[in-house]
Amino acid sequence: MNITNFNTWAKKHILDENKFDNDGYIIMENDSNFKSTGIISKIFEDHWDSFYSKYRIIIDTKRPNASKEINKIINCSNHKLGASVFVCPNDDEVYFCHHTCKGKLCSSCGIKSQKIKTQNILEKYINTKHRHITFTVPNDLVLYFFDDLTSNNLLFDSVCETIYSVVNGKVKKKYKYKFIPGFFAFLHTFGRPLNFNPHIHVIIAEGLIDKNHNFKKYNYFNYDALSKRFMKILLDKMEHYFGKDNFKDIKNKMYLKYKNGFYVNNKLEDDGYKFNSINDLIKYVTRYCSRPVIAESRIINYDGKNITWYYSDHTHEQYHEITESAFSFISKLLRHLLPSNFKSIRYYGFYNKSTLLCDKLILLVNKEKRKFMRSLIKWHNSILTSFNRFPIKCPKCGTLMELCFEVTLLGG
Repeated sequence: MNITNFNTWAKKHILDENKFDNDGYIIMENDSNFKSTGIISKIFEDHWDSFYSKYRIIIDTKRPNASKEINKIINCSNHKLGASVFVCPNDDEVYFCHHTCKGKLCSSCGIKSQKIKTQNILEKYINTKHRHITFTVPNDLVLYFFDDLTSNNLLFDSVCETIYSVVNGKVKKKYKYKFIPGFFAFLHTFGRPLNFNPHIHVIIAEGLIDKNHNFKKYNYFNYDALSKRFMKILLDKMEHYFGKDNFKDIKNKMYLKYKNGFYVNNKLEDDGYKFNSINDLIKYVTRYCSRPVIAESRIINYDGKNITWYYSDHTHEQYHEITESAFSFISKLLRHLLPSNFKSIRYYGFYNKSTLLCDKLILLVNKEKRKFMRSLIKWHNSILTSFNRFPIKCPKCGTLMELCFEVTLLGG
């Protein structure tokens, strides 16, 4: 289809008032290209308005971005979000590529986001051994991070300061460190039962860089020191954040109860996971921490009122099936909705882009390799690798279809 013919087609389909529905959205005849809504989207579509109406004050206070994010999910891959229109230059074949919501709780968009985050890290790590460390907080403190999700920044800051201080030993002046470590930190808030359980996963290089940019191997991590230092730094930061009068008593209780510090360990190795390469470790941790709160494959049934879903308890090797109301299910998902612009994956030390070291390290990775790896996460290549189907290849002649224009239908 050439541009002249397409303009004729567009006028026929877009300018005809009979081609609009009652809400003012375009009715597309080959709307079969648009993906049907998933179960989670359907649950929100059926119950969000009534749920929000009932708990509006709490939602607007604790999760102020909830309404915006849920409406994204409801309209994800729906014609109301618009589409990119591709046409074949040789015939009249037209393909609508629906726009997705990129929402924080969307099970579909979460997979694409996970691939992008994984790729960004794979481009930056240096060729040395890395280690996985998990920093956890006790149940006694979980409610603080649940009520104020912004306070989860304290976890990142505490982990960063803990690692810097331990690998450098005692220093006279704060932040005047001799050696710079390099690590990636991931905030993970949910367990398999969808409970709120904030903790930080770290992938750290077994090496340090000094002020002269010389690399020094460092493969001894004292977990006892990490545990005690992490507890002290976190409690001090929480006391400053929440106020001394409000937090003094709980702080004293923590020191009495956790005399060996908060739990810090190499959980993956303790659970029996072994990785052949740093690539495998990065892919596993990034996939684990960036995955959607619940995969739609775990939802067994939705009858319009109740949801039945399952989870596997790997610790005790038990299978659990949960049947609950839509309101209960929605509330569990909202627990893990992070604030807008909150970064759940962060780069520190010589991996942080604010340092000149990061730019130099990136140059060590072959430019063509980076270009090829980035091409794998483009939407059409992702569909090809996942479903063995190249979406913009004309089904009639095999020619690659050309992007003609973007249709944006939903205001805002």
